[in-house]
Amino acid sequence: MDNQDALSQFKEKFSSFYQTNKKSIAIVSAVVIAGVAGGYYWANEYIPAQESKAAKALAPMHYYFKNDSMEIVINGDKTLKLKSAKSVADEYASTSKGKEAALMVSIAYMRTKKYEEALVYLDKTEANDKILAGSILNMKAVCYSNLGETEKAASYFAKAGDIAENEFSAEYYKRAGIHYETAENYEKALKYYQIIADKYPTSGVGTDINKYVYKMKAKLGDYNP
Repeated sequence: MDNQDALSQFKEKFSSFYQTNKKSIAIVSAVVIAGVAGGYYWANEYIPAQESKAAKALAPMHYYFKNDSMEIVINGDKTLKLKSAKSVADEYASTSKGKEAALMVSIAYMRTKKYEEALVYLDKTEANDKILAGSILNMKAVCYSNLGETEKAASYFAKAGDIAENEFSAEYYKRAGIHYETAENYEKALKYYQIIADKYPTSGVGTDINKYVYKMKAKLGDYNP
């Protein structure tokens, strides 16, 4: 079969396929076009409009947050017709301002010792910045620690140290080590104390970290002075 015959045969098969399936093809094409149009609208119109609304609603909360009025941050004020940061976080969850509101609410709940509620809103925020991302993980760890979930707290302190990769890492690792030690998981406690000794010996928590390392080695029967 030469190229011309092959092309003719392909055209016949395609025409037959199209005639049999043209209704399905039309539906698929419409769905694809609608998806593209919907994606453009979402990115270029809907999200910017939502961002603007969220920013306007959240703006007054910065004053109350700064002045430690956590009750208003969480619940708003009907008399003053103020929308709470919590409602902004819920209503505009897909926006950056919604995620900022979620972080604000998380801190407010932590300051009022409502750690389970804080964890809910910490899960609604996110950060591309390593310092802030590490801080969010650290806050989750603090919540779990206060809820008595010691080993889970330790794991989040360790994650905070891993993601931060900065001067805060040593402090996060030490908290991880202390929590693992409290949970009697001495191998993991030693692991994080040793990381500080190896990577951050001149940091504030690194200057006396060897005593923690030796203590864990003694617990594990590995210390021979």
